[in-house]
Amino acid sequence: MYKRSSLMQERMQQNRQSILHSARELIAYGGFKEASVQTIAERAGVSTGLVYRYFESKNKILIEVLSAAIRHEVEILNQIVKMDLSAKQKLEKSVATFVKRAMLSPQLAYSLIFEPVDSEMEHARFQSKQLIKQTIQEVLAEGKNNGTFTFEDINIAALGIVGAMTFVVIEPLNPSHNVVFDQAYIDHFVQQIADFCVNAVQRP
Repeated sequence: MYKRSSLMQERMQQNRQSILHSARELIAYGGFKEASVQTIAERAGVSTGLVYRYFESKNKILIEVLSAAIRHEVEILNQIVKMDLSAKQKLEKSVATFVKRAMLSPQLAYSLIFEPVDSEMEHARFQSKQLIKQTIQEVLAEGKNNGTFTFEDINIAALGIVGAMTFVVIEPLNPSHNVVFDQAYIDHFVQQIADFCVNAVQRP
């Protein structure tokens, strides 16, 4: 009985992950509009009824995809924070890594950060950005304490940097532009944003 129950739980978890993975792939291909419950179910190889057994609405699926994606990005930023680097190097690497990863997955990044959504999704998006801000604040605090950075309010400074990291990529990521960037352009663009963010807080 226990073994059957364990196998059933494992199967349920596999179904759930398959639904989320399919939703992420559809968003990466064509944005939220492509990720209807029916198309998610078809891609996952399950019925729409089964999708609704795990998620009460399409929004709940999209919010979980968003949250998981941002948690992954925050984990990457946290790994950078723990590196044996100066505060300036940590900030530069954090910004550059985030922007570069966004530009390498343009449709997914655009949808998760900018695509118009309802209030419930926007609230989840706001909470996700707060996690990124907290990581940047940690780097800023380190730099302020050792005299590398100068600013009056750490919250405002972090908001400014997160704003630059995210909103600056609206134009290059906008899928309506239908532009493919070569590696040289991406590297140049990323470095420009990283330099801008460091210069905004670096002590003269």
